[in-house]
Amino acid sequence: MKGAELSDYAHSEQAYQFIRSCLERCLELHPNCVQPISHGPTRLIDVGSSYDDQVRLVETRPESYHAYIALSYCWGDGNVVRTLFSNYEEFKKGIPTSTLPRTIQDAIIVTRNLGQRYLWVDALCIIQDSKSDWETVSANMGSIYRSSLLTLAAATAASTTDGFLNQGHIACKTNSPFKQTWYDALGNETILAARVVPDWNTHTMTVLGDEVLPLNQRGWTLQERKLSTRIVMYRPQEIWWYCLSETSCECHIIEHIPEKVKEPTFNSIYSAKAVEDVHREWQITVGEYSQRELKFPSDKLPAIAGIAKALQSFTGSTYLAGLWEDDLYEGLTWAAGLSDTAELANIPTSPDYIGPTFSWVSVNRPVRYQYYLAAWTTAKQCQLLAAQSSASGLNPLGHVESGYLTISAPLLDIALIYNHEDSGDFYPILVDDNKMFIMADVSLETFERENEDGVVEKSVRRSHIANSRAESGTPVSLLYLGYSSFGEIATTKYKYITRFFLVLGKCPADMTRYERIGIVRQSAHIHQDLSETPPLSDRFTVQTITIV
Repeated sequence: MKGAELSDYAHSEQAYQFIRSCLERCLELHPNCVQPISHGPTRLIDVGSSYDDQVRLVETRPESYHAYIALSYCWGDGNVVRTLFSNYEEFKKGIPTSTLPRTIQDAIIVTRNLGQRYLWVDALCIIQDSKSDWETVSANMGSIYRSSLLTLAAATAASTTDGFLNQGHIACKTNSPFKQTWYDALGNETILAARVVPDWNTHTMTVLGDEVLPLNQRGWTLQERKLSTRIVMYRPQEIWWYCLSETSCECHIIEHIPEKVKEPTFNSIYSAKAVEDVHREWQITVGEYSQRELKFPSDKLPAIAGIAKALQSFTGSTYLAGLWEDDLYEGLTWAAGLSDTAELANIPTSPDYIGPTFSWVSVNRPVRYQYYLAAWTTAKQCQLLAAQSSASGLNPLGHVESGYLTISAPLLDIALIYNHEDSGDFYPILVDDNKMFIMADVSLETFERENEDGVVEKSVRRSHIANSRAESGTPVSLLYLGYSSFGEIATTKYKYITRFFLVLGKCPADMTRYERIGIVRQSAHIHQDLSETPPLSDRFTVQTITIV
């Protein structure tokens, strides 16, 4: 085989040759990467030529399209140069490149070296102190990254001041390649060579936590990654290429790694072939997204709205503050935390309203959908009677000001049972003779309020205090959603199922309504011929309730 040249630095001719060759191959040979016709962003940065010492902000016309490169990067905690009402007209005349942070300067350099004239950077192409402009552009974020010629992912830069072109690759940190003249069996002269290449594990899902790239820790960049058609990622040891058709790297190791251990591809959003694929992709995305950081918790819905819009265009389903109406019951099975056990949540609830309690956006914790590969069956008694999430701005998939679900479903009123001496990290409940454990969404507490009949009633709510604990004996309610199944167990006539129950407390502001406080899972083996939803305790009765 002929080994490809490895670049010493991100800003080297070998690096640009790798990018150009990948881009040319994609444009010429990848029909899956042909982009839909789009008007593109309303503003771009005109980078001019390599001799210019300034760039300028330009407004685009709706009837025209200009090829452009987009930047995906971390703002960091520093003072980012931004477009504001006060400097908007000045930026249209010119912006000295020396006044821009290093990461944006590097993006300008790459754009020029690739022979392109236009660059999209959110800090400069969105009027940052205009709420309406920010909401309008954020609603169109999916189209912006989908339609860009190329997205530059500054993966190693933790802030705009870091830059990414000064990154030295593994080729500049190791001995020069060994080369020796070699003759094959027919006497033909060739070259035998050996060199150090990036480690195998850097191309798989086994990368250790301290090696996670800064870009992959930021919430906003997940949709930039998943919505782009083509990405050049600047990594510590080499440059990677992603497009809808292939993944490559300078050393080409990733092309020889089995798919099951390879680092996930970047563009599965557009590869869905059925509605089930879309919902599975959404659940995987939510799990990854919830582990990332957002500078402003209120951005939780806007920062994933681009992905939601792309998936909604496929399914046409109603979006309910992070959940989907046509996948509602399985969508409600999210669990907070990364552990499989029912650990007592000690994280307080957010003081600000981000979304309704039935949605994962309402908790400031990682969440997961553990059973998205299993077959889901909704309880036959479940019926959605009404649902709504009201947007509070111009982006219909962004900030919400309220939301509710009115559901008819099997419900059971029950009480927490535990002794303080042996309670451990659990909230146990007892249904008939089966002890089950609540996985709390956040820290919980007991409260008292008058109900609609004027009677003082106890219930459980999410607490604003860390490490608080609801009292034993406090009533809660279980709502049965359905079950997941994994098919037959070996050659027996049984299959493995897991039932899911929402755990609800009364809403302190309106005791006729409910709030989600956690979830319960119950696993069992049932006969494979069972066509009905597995039988529940006779104590469950079908009731109509509203969850907010």
